[in-house]
Amino acid sequence: MPIVNDPAVIAEIATLHDAYERALAANDVETLTRFFWDSPDVARYGVIEHLYGAEEIKAYRKSNAVVITDRKLLQRKIVTFGPGCASVMCEFSQVARGKVGHSRQSQTWIRFPDAGWRIVAAHVSLALPPPAGAWAGYAERAAAVLALPLAAGHRPGVEQNLERAAAIVAPLLALTLPADTEVAPVFTP
Repeated sequence: MPIVNDPAVIAEIATLHDAYERALAANDVETLTRFFWDSPDVARYGVIEHLYGAEEIKAYRKSNAVVITDRKLLQRKIVTFGPGCASVMCEFSQVARGKVGHSRQSQTWIRFPDAGWRIVAAHVSLALPPPAGAWAGYAERAAAVLALPLAAGHRPGVEQNLERAAAIVAPLLALTLPADTEVAPVFTP
């Protein structure tokens, strides 16, 4: 069984992740590229892009200028497994395209004998509620899946209701329950 959460390995990953964040804020493409495993097997999912292989990730970085400002780490959880594997899960607030938002990021880091620590998988997603206008695509796709005609005149109201529902449920989704919480068999008010 590997040693889980060795403080020395956690410190290494925290230092690397901090450097990654600085490179991201500076849109330092070369440094960001070096953080990722140079392999066709590396993957990175962004909010709207799906990138497979080091070349796709590098091309994406080169073609997309930073639109995120005021990025602030809200929470970071690093878990390590032995001396060569780590997971980094983060929540951020940031201003993207002039709007304040909340995002999540996950990275899997592996230590390679010849290259050191590299990100082998990464994922970035928006936390609810998504930016204004994001519900249009969801409403359209949901209507298509349900084979439900959605008249053009109704679309703005449907999008507004989806956005409102997301805002209503956001505090519930953000609620953290203790791990030992048991589901009640019957709800009694």
